[in-house]
Amino acid sequence: MIAFMPNDRQFTLRQIDQARGDLYGIADDLELLKVQLAQLPTRAYISRLAIMATGTVWALIGSVALMASR
Repeated sequence: MIAFMPNDRQFTLRQIDQARGDLYGIADDLELLKVQLAQLPTRAYISRLAIMATGTVWALIGSVALMASR
């Protein structure tokens, strides 16, 4: 004769529904994070800004030097 032992891993419908809601909440948070990451500036954009800033500083220094030499 085989004895029936209750399975401790069986879930109620309420537990399954709550877990499903939690899973959807996590998925929504993950989607929000993906959108925010997509809006971060890229490495190329930041390096381009650094080069433009350096060029601007050199242009200002050059213009001050030309005005001072007159």
